[in-house]
Amino acid sequence: CWRITKNHLEDLINEGFVIEKEQVFDVIAEYLCFLIQSIDRLVFKTLNTEQRQELINKLAKQSAFYYQENKEDRIGEGNHWKAFVNTYNQRSKDYSDYDFVDNEPDYHFLRYFAEKVKLAMTDVDEKWIVQQMIEIQAPKAFKKLSQSVNDLVSVNSIISKEDQVKKKENKVSRSKRPSTRKDLQ
Repeated sequence: CWRITKNHLEDLINEGFVIEKEQVFDVIAEYLCFLIQSIDRLVFKTLNTEQRQELINKLAKQSAFYYQENKEDRIGEGNHWKAFVNTYNQRSKDYSDYDFVDNEPDYHFLRYFAEKVKLAMTDVDEKWIVQQMIEIQAPKAFKKLSQSVNDLVSVNSIISKEDQVKKKENKVSRSKRPSTRKDLQ
């Protein structure tokens, strides 16, 4: 979520939208909330309730951690973690009023996101930002997110770090393996 958010924030800046220092983090918070809520909808049919809650909680906590760390580095000390969590909790309630149709956010879901980003932006851009978000930025971010989620849920099993280490330790080097070619046996 963080990487997608960062890339799309850069897209907005490259498109000429003015985002002041403090506003950057308001926009980041809105993107993260939108993306996490989108993930929740995407995995709804794939994961059971307990798995889904665990995933979403981990994503929200990880996002809050990155938010705290980055805002502290750029803006200064503060309880940015709590501010993000409060925003996230409110957005979670609000997004529950909007639908996903054919496994994609509907217009109202996108519109809500766009309106929240608009509130975080300068007055100079408020005329154009909603249209930019609904037509370009949000669908583009969702597409990237959807691809990542599809890749993750299509994995049959997750191999633990310990299993990876064991496999590597027990691996026989090519030079010591018997040949599979019949003419060399």
